[in-house]
Amino acid sequence: MLTGFTPFEFETSTPEAVGIDSKSIADFEAKLRERKLGHQGYMLYRHGKLAASSIASPYRFSDKRHVYSISKSWTSTAIGIAVDEGLISVEDSVISFFPELLPEKVSENLAAMKIKHLLSMNTGHQTDTLGRVASRKPGWAERFLSLDVENEPGTHFAYNSTATYMLSAIITKVTGMSMADYLKPRLFNPLGISGVWWEESPEGISDGGWGIHVSPEDMLKLGVLYLNCGVWNSRRILSESYIADAVSMVSDNSSNGTPDWRVGYGYQWWRCRHNCFRGDGAFGQYIIVSPEKDSVAVIISEVGDMQAVLDIFWETIFASMSDSPLPEPTVKYDTEARPFALPPVYLGEHIPTVGYRVSDNFTFINEFRLSSAGDKLALRLGGKYGHSVELICGAGEWEYNHFDSFPMSPTQFVGELAPGIRADIAAAWNGSEDKPEIRLQFVSTPHGLTLTFDRKVGRLSITRTLDRGADSVELELN
Repeated sequence: MLTGFTPFEFETSTPEAVGIDSKSIADFEAKLRERKLGHQGYMLYRHGKLAASSIASPYRFSDKRHVYSISKSWTSTAIGIAVDEGLISVEDSVISFFPELLPEKVSENLAAMKIKHLLSMNTGHQTDTLGRVASRKPGWAERFLSLDVENEPGTHFAYNSTATYMLSAIITKVTGMSMADYLKPRLFNPLGISGVWWEESPEGISDGGWGIHVSPEDMLKLGVLYLNCGVWNSRRILSESYIADAVSMVSDNSSNGTPDWRVGYGYQWWRCRHNCFRGDGAFGQYIIVSPEKDSVAVIISEVGDMQAVLDIFWETIFASMSDSPLPEPTVKYDTEARPFALPPVYLGEHIPTVGYRVSDNFTFINEFRLSSAGDKLALRLGGKYGHSVELICGAGEWEYNHFDSFPMSPTQFVGELAPGIRADIAAAWNGSEDKPEIRLQFVSTPHGLTLTFDRKVGRLSITRTLDRGADSVELELN
């Protein structure tokens, strides 16, 4: 049942021993596959034990991946620790931390904005400010403070990722450290978490609302910390009072459309149905905590319909949870996440060394070179901004590559912030000399690309896994 599992601090058990029906896990997996919801893995924790887990190859439980807005729940934790240490209060005004960045005229609503409003997405802005604040240019906090605050803080819910960035900026202001560095001795080390990295603004401030790279194991640990009201292995990490506020309904978001996005918002944690709360990130990253069921579920995905994944979880695994142990099953149920399939490899001639220039496309790649590397393939990519890398692609199997800087965006959010971030990539190839196909799975994100070359017609097809759309671009020999 614990497939692809890397042992860590949690004791394990069978699902039935903690009151979870194995068939419900199999049904969860089957329904996600049937609806093609981009499922990549799960971990189920109940009554102090890890009861089940599975992950789709080439992903691994220990891989650090961009979890998008689950970053916000880590940011909330940093704020809670700073509150517990007496460095700040949720009642502190935001402008008090940035006197040198204030506009010439401070509006009444801006002056009234407090840390608690940043935490609860109740800053008073009518809409998300991300597009008006974040760019490759410095000055994010100053731009945030320069914007009109249309509503009185505390009266209007608007999901606002740069409000979370301002929380990170406050941590840096009062501690002199990035939020990632601040959390290392206070949270990461006590929970046995290492290797975390957080993307930063041009000023070196952790992005806060996005950009943290943690593993599914790390996500589970954060969920268990909150389930246990801030205690980890008998050590108090975060005060119970802060957690109570963080996971309660602070903001009314009932005007939202989907069921699990309209039952309240706390301090960077969503309330959801069945009296649960969760951290979630774009494309289907979830930490679902149920105090009543004494459970935490971590789910990782690349999916557009995030509500659909939750619906299936509620009606299968969650609905099966019993107050008492269940009989062990007499049949073996299929509870495993499916690996990413690789077509058979054409074991013909080696790929000759050949280079191309590439017309404009969404990946920022403007040139590439193919060459043989034994029975593997070397793919050299050159980017629009001048950086180049060489990947090794396995012949019908995954080869892992790590880069401290990469010339294309491994996320679905392309634009000014895309180039130059770290990337961990599992790469494989198949096909023939004239039509090789390369699969890149960015294991440091939920995303992947398939590159299909047709040398005879001089075209490259680039397909994203989520939308299954292709960007067909012209090739020109270098």
